[in-house]
Amino acid sequence: MRARDDEFIRDIRYLQETMERLLSDFSRLRMPLVLGKESVWRPLTDVYETENEFIIRMEIPGMDPGDFKVTLENHMVIIRGIRRGPMCPGKKRFHGMEITLGPFERNIGIPRDFHIASMEAAYENGFLIVRVAKGRRDLVSGARIIPVERGT
Repeated sequence: MRARDDEFIRDIRYLQETMERLLSDFSRLRMPLVLGKESVWRPLTDVYETENEFIIRMEIPGMDPGDFKVTLENHMVIIRGIRRGPMCPGKKRFHGMEITLGPFERNIGIPRDFHIASMEAAYENGFLIVRVAKGRRDLVSGARIIPVERGT
């Protein structure tokens, strides 16, 4: 009976490892999500906090600061834009295509008190960084657009 139990446990562990590998591979694909009629994709994004601020760091090379629309609405930071491909005139035949293009969107909730007036966004070296200082929560109604500056 003990041998059967050991075999069963090995089978369950193998199944678990296989599922974890499958889910990990799937999450790296960054497949587009369908929202309404438009298909959008989700750039890789880190969200973390330090002692003094809440930070959103999005990896999205090939953009200019004006290509982003960063909005704060109902304690949610909404980052939208469109990454366009290079203009290559004439016929093309792709041998590989791994760079995601087109419209993207990320919605990130701010989990603790923050000072809206301090919110700033900058794009530098292929990363969009949004910073929000911790502190007294400002009472603001409606949406607020956060301008994206060019980083130094």
